[in-house]
Amino acid sequence: MEANTLLRKVHMNCPLCGKTHEVEERKRVTSIVLKGEKVTYEERFYFCANADEDENEFETGAMTNENLLNARNAYRIKKGLLTSCEIVEIRESYGLSQVDLAKLLGWGEATISRYESKAIQDEAYDTMLRLIKDNPLQALEFLKKNADKFTAMKRLEIRAKIVEKLDSYGKEYLTRQTFESEYANFEE
Repeated sequence: MEANTLLRKVHMNCPLCGKTHEVEERKRVTSIVLKGEKVTYEERFYFCANADEDENEFETGAMTNENLLNARNAYRIKKGLLTSCEIVEIRESYGLSQVDLAKLLGWGEATISRYESKAIQDEAYDTMLRLIKDNPLQALEFLKKNADKFTAMKRLEIRAKIVEKLDSYGKEYLTRQTFESEYANFEE
């Protein structure tokens, strides 16, 4: 069994022993095989000192979801994909809802919600997210391409947010791109 750390004690009705008492909330580093890859991640759980040694740990539904997300993010990191938190950051940097970002990219409305909470994106979707992460001009291109998915008012609102982002640091990105393209012949 992996070493674990006590986080706090919680007074609750324990589902293992059936008594109301203090159970320990703990965390540990553990491993799981996900999509054929062994990944290591941090998980939280409750420990009941009154229960049998073989069955003295349990998780709430929220803990299970958090632990699964931690495992999926460990897989994403191992595979060089954006984590769910990074996807949220990209979306929030444009001030978009999950549905609006999905529409902007021409995806199904639930796609971003799934990537932020449970599903692991494939490389093609990851690449599209990375395109708009640092390049607001690419986001503007996606908005033009998928304009019909938004009302005129919503389109103007999103465009304003993209232009604001472009003004804040997009021009720096474009300058960096220009320099990189100029010096591409000198690499190697």
